[in-house]
Amino acid sequence: MNTAMDPAPAGIEKTAATAPSPLLSVHGLCKHFPIYSKGLIRKQTGLVRAVDDVTFDLMPGETLGIVGESGCGKTTAGRTILRALRPTRGDVWFRGEQGAEPVNLARLEERDLTPLRTRMQMIFQDPYASLNPRMTVRDIVAEPLVIHRLARGSELEDRVSDMLKRVGLNPEHRSRY
Repeated sequence: MNTAMDPAPAGIEKTAATAPSPLLSVHGLCKHFPIYSKGLIRKQTGLVRAVDDVTFDLMPGETLGIVGESGCGKTTAGRTILRALRPTRGDVWFRGEQGAEPVNLARLEERDLTPLRTRMQMIFQDPYASLNPRMTVRDIVAEPLVIHRLARGSELEDRVSDMLKRVGLNPEHRSRY
């Protein structure tokens, strides 16, 4: 999905000044896992190509869903894009904020990734595995804000209420499980 190559609507000329730049641009991303022989002297006997040559651009306002059979590499692709796993090769250009210069996550050192972690996340397809039934709606929504020290006290409560409203949920349901 490379929207940079899409023609502009009739009568509208795309220029560098008006064309939005991708929030995320993945090019040739690969994640391979070596297979080693058993025994005292281990040598590589094979390779599992979990992710092989993934390329796409994600533009502002777009949503990306990765769909496929169990074991096809969806989670590995997500973890490699977010740098929970180091890619075998390829580039992952991420622009965390409007107007910011994109950075290549595939080449960053671990310490340089920390400030970017608040701007990116994976959402898993199984809500029962993703959501803790012992936590209230408020606690689940507030958790990333607390972990990344983005809000606390009344500001935290206001942001949780605002987020619930933005997705069409009633803020009074914060205390539900």
